[in-house]
Amino acid sequence: MNPRLFLVPALAFVLAGCSGSAPAPSAPATPGAAPSADIDYDALQSLDYERYVRPLLASRDVLAASGASGPAAYDLESVVMAGPSGFVVPFDAAGSLMLRFVRDLPETAEIPFPNLRDLEPDELRYLERWIEAGARGSDGHIPFMDAQHLLFAGEQGQNSLAILDAETLRLVRRVYFDDHGIPSTPYGPHHFVFEPDGSAAYVSLVSAGVVAKVSLDLSVDPSDPAFLLGRTDNSFVTPGMMTLDPSSDRIYVGRSTLSDPRANGFGILNRETMEMESVATPFAVPHALSATPDGRYVITAELSGQADASRALVYDTRTEDITLVTIPTDDRPREFIHFSILGAHHMGGHGGGHSGHSMASYPYTVTLTSRSTNEVLFFTLAEDGTLTMDGTAPAGDGPYHAHANHDGTMLLIPDQRGNTVSILTADTRQPAATVRNAALSQPHSPAPGPDGSRFFVTSSNLTGNWTPPYLFHGADGQPASARAFGNVAAFTPMGELVGVVQLGAYPSGLEPVSLPEKTMDHGGMDHGGMNHDNH
Repeated sequence: MNPRLFLVPALAFVLAGCSGSAPAPSAPATPGAAPSADIDYDALQSLDYERYVRPLLASRDVLAASGASGPAAYDLESVVMAGPSGFVVPFDAAGSLMLRFVRDLPETAEIPFPNLRDLEPDELRYLERWIEAGARGSDGHIPFMDAQHLLFAGEQGQNSLAILDAETLRLVRRVYFDDHGIPSTPYGPHHFVFEPDGSAAYVSLVSAGVVAKVSLDLSVDPSDPAFLLGRTDNSFVTPGMMTLDPSSDRIYVGRSTLSDPRANGFGILNRETMEMESVATPFAVPHALSATPDGRYVITAELSGQADASRALVYDTRTEDITLVTIPTDDRPREFIHFSILGAHHMGGHGGGHSGHSMASYPYTVTLTSRSTNEVLFFTLAEDGTLTMDGTAPAGDGPYHAHANHDGTMLLIPDQRGNTVSILTADTRQPAATVRNAALSQPHSPAPGPDGSRFFVTSSNLTGNWTPPYLFHGADGQPASARAFGNVAAFTPMGELVGVVQLGAYPSGLEPVSLPEKTMDHGGMDHGGMNHDNH
């Protein structure tokens, strides 16, 4: 199903409100008509799209470069879907490219819609207020509020979370955790897990030492206090990877790679109370972390092994017993990054992985990436909890957070140092493809699309190897370097580029979630899937 914008043609006008000291501004007589020249947009209280916003955009012909012309070309769907992803991000004016193209780039910079520069300052401020209020149509509905298949991408370097629609690759929301009183500098959101019913997401905030619970209701302003459903205290330092047990109220929390090398123990988070307890481990920095679909076992491994051996463990959630697993190293210390359980569906939320839908059973095939030795380790996890290593496969340079594809038949391996993605066939453990593209710069995390027609990868780009289309001004008013921006890229199953979305600083974790399908009908307008020209 393609997401809808929930648009209904406005048949009635919303009259402008005004304070007792300011007269009501003049207004166009009909929807789409040119605005009166004497409108004071700073004094205009109404944010009605058909009565004011659409005529303003049309009068300045801001989309002219795309071939749009006249009021008829400025329906809300066309405006929201215009240009690069993130042109209009409801509730996030500061991050919407419509305004950033004018405010955060030199006047000489090439932008896709040059007529945006013809907007007067009060007109820009009015559009800012409209976007901050949700970029609503005249019927009150908010773009993408019924999107079903989402991608959560951490912007770890700026303490924000970018939410994208997986079907259209549009940036549809952004969550700033500073708005909720959770500063996390220098490292913010890292990883995400989701309630099985699609009601909430959990976010690990590395430097804050907090796991936050946020709403998945896209009709709620992400800066509204109601959007934050709960949070832990900051006693569990540098949380990283997480795994949710659908059979209980637990989330298991590992440590970030950015942890103190002496950090010990993984966390057990109660999803109802948001209280965290810690389980001591026989090694430091348990980073790689996963749980079986039935919630019986949790597996984790030390981040940095020794020359003679590395260690993992199996935690029995029923008995609370820990079984230590020694992994031979061939005198090559291994740096363990990510566990995956093949055959366990990777899509979170309603109808996906952690809701209990699994395409395999014991014994499970488990993979573990070793960044330092450029390999993937394969294990068998038996029903009694025995974890046995049974082989390795070569990967590219610096394999990082590897994930199974949508049905567990392929393993997607981002090669962090090699700037590639290696694809392995799960059953044969043989290479299927190596993805090379300029957008891949320190690739961090892959995620499958809901139907297997594409997969997505975040690139941290801390080296600046990828040059983003727009070097927006930083806090000092000067153009930021390429290192201040990363991306999420979409590929076909065998690695053909579909699109790229520019994100903020240090994109990290990427997780998909499928929400319950909305049954309401709000006009039946449809985007028709991903527009490859818009990224």
